Amino acid sequence: MELSYQNLVIRNATAEDSVQLANWWNDGKVMAHAGFPNGLGTTPEKITDSIRKDSDEAGRRLIIEESGVPIGEMSYRTVCSKTAEIGIKICEFSKQEKGYGKILLSMRGLRIV
Repeated sequence: MELSYQNLVIRNATAEDSVQLANWWNDGKVMAHAGFPNGLGTTPEKITDSIRKDSDEAGRRLIIEESGVPIGEMSYRTVCSKTAEIGIKICEFSKQEKGYGKILLSMRGLRIV
């Protein structure tokens, strides 16, 4: 999947994103809001394994980019037919509070079958 609007892009996470995701997930400041003030303590290798198991049907980890630079992540997990849970995290603090969450949720083309 790849969706874009102006300078924002949502795309599937790949193995190459594992180091960036590990940096964010292991940062207690980034993860404190989710109940992990010390981070997750995970590795890029574990994240790569998880990404490889993603599928359009069950759910995916997605990367949010602004002007080609990763600024956060999204995910969706299918709950049941035509129902999914969506998570959005803007991980770069300087990019928070800019209304990106609303824009990202409004981008057309995100469809769960």
